[in-house]
Amino acid sequence: MADYPLAAASMGATAQAPAGKAASKTESSAVTSIVECMVPGLPEDWREAAMVVELAKPGDDTGAVQYLVARGEAKVPDQRFVPCDLRKPAVALIEARKLPPEAQRGWTGARLTIHRDGKFNLKYEYPKK
Repeated sequence: MADYPLAAASMGATAQAPAGKAASKTESSAVTSIVECMVPGLPEDWREAAMVVELAKPGDDTGAVQYLVARGEAKVPDQRFVPCDLRKPAVALIEARKLPPEAQRGWTGARLTIHRDGKFNLKYEYPKK
């Protein structure tokens, strides 16, 4: 294994807040689990990695997931990579939605972006009303 701050990314993700607000304990736990699975599949020169989950409708237990990485000088994650398990990270995020207030559970899209310094952003998309 190469000597780069992957362990730091895993541990740092727990302490960082998504999009400048405090992460809930459930989100932090889910993100830690997700990052631990994403890290082994990342190339040495990764800058930013993302997991993108799309559900057909709110409340679905399954959907589509992509794992993308930005390498070197790339500005956005655009290359696919394989985490430790294709299902585990997405399932962790879907399971975490059971605890927030009901109005926040109905997302149909989620994007978790992790940065090499350990910070993360977690953004949800909701169906148009």
